[in-house]
Amino acid sequence: MTLESHHSLSLSINAAPLKGEMSVLFSGKGQPVAGHFIGPAVHDYYLIHIVLDGEGMFETLGKAYSLKKGDAFVIFPDILVKYEASMSNPWKYMWVAFSGEIVESSLSSIGITPDQGVICDCSLPVMQKMFRSMRRSMEKTNAPALGNMESSGWLRLILHELGRLHLTESTAADVPASRSYRQIDQAIRLLSLQYGQQLSIESIARTLGYHRAHLTRLFKEATGLPPMQYLFKVRMKKAEELLEGELTIAQIATSVGYNDPLFFTKQFHKWSGQSPTDFRKNMLNE
Repeated sequence: MTLESHHSLSLSINAAPLKGEMSVLFSGKGQPVAGHFIGPAVHDYYLIHIVLDGEGMFETLGKAYSLKKGDAFVIFPDILVKYEASMSNPWKYMWVAFSGEIVESSLSSIGITPDQGVICDCSLPVMQKMFRSMRRSMEKTNAPALGNMESSGWLRLILHELGRLHLTESTAADVPASRSYRQIDQAIRLLSLQYGQQLSIESIARTLGYHRAHLTRLFKEATGLPPMQYLFKVRMKKAEELLEGELTIAQIATSVGYNDPLFFTKQFHKWSGQSPTDFRKNMLNE
C-alpha cells in the first residue's frame, strides 16, 4: 500500500501491542486510485475495512461481493482474499488491523467467520467516530501502553457494532457455515495446533472424511497453499519463535515435528536462507 496507489492515505500505528491479547496493530484511511487492487494474497492478521464512499469488489473462498458505501468486510489470517476498487467509482475506506488469540472465537461468537465476513449498511457516523477515537488513542506517544489499552477498547466497540448489525441482518444468526468451510477450518486448526506431530495429508483427509485430492483443492482455494506447505509455514514460524529462547536446535526440531535435527536445519535454511544457529545469532545482534 503506497501513496502512489492512493489519492489520499493516512495511517496510525500502535506502538505497544500486547502479544496474545486482542490488540490493534494499525489503522488507516485511504482513497485508492481507480482499479487499485490487493491480492490474491493472505495476511497474518485480521483486517476490517469499512467503505466510506464509492464501490469495490471483495473476493474470498470462491465468492465475489460487490460492496458500496456503508458496507464492511472482514479479512481473516491465512485465508486467500482479493479486493479491488471500482474503475468508474473507486471506493474510499477506513481499516483496522488487529491480532490476538481470542479474536477468532470472539468473531465466531457474533457470527462473523471467513465465509460470513461481509456486513452491510453500517452507520458511518457511528463507525467514523469510533475509528477517530481509536486512532487518537494510538497517538498517545507519552503513554503507549495506555494507548494500546484504549485502542483495544475502541476495537471491541467496533466489533460490537459489526456483530449487532450482522446478527440483525441474519435472521438465522446461528446458521452454520457450509460443510466445506467447516472442514477446512478444522484442517487449519489441526495443522496450527498439531504441528509438532507427524502429520500427513492422508491422515488429515481421513480424519476429516475427505479424499486427499479434494481436501487439497479446497484447502488451497481457502489459504492459497496446499496443506503440507501450510504446515511447513506454521512449523517454520514456530521455530523462529522458539529460537528466541534457550532451547537447543535438537529440542526445537522435535518441538516443531522434525525428529532429525539435520533435516530440520536443511528445511529451516530453505525457509529463511540461513541456518537456525545463524538465525539465532542474528536475532541476538539486532
